[in-house]
Amino acid sequence: MSEQVYVCLWSHAGRTPGHLHFVVQPARTSDIDRHGGAYGPALQTAMFRAGEQPEPGAVEAFCGRARKALAEA
Repeated sequence: MSEQVYVCLWSHAGRTPGHLHFVVQPARTSDIDRHGGAYGPALQTAMFRAGEQPEPGAVEAFCGRARKALAEA
């Protein structure tokens, strides 16, 4: 379980707008501690540099729940 969830939206592609990244990232104390106290965008950067990726099945499950919630809204 995460203590917080970071949500951000950014774009890049050769420094010209071309596509978007919408990031929903759990932020756990253990992640922050493991990355030297980094939080916010610095935590996302540290996790990316460390090659940490979410478990694909967990991402798919989240996407399914999000699709269902958005369809019902």
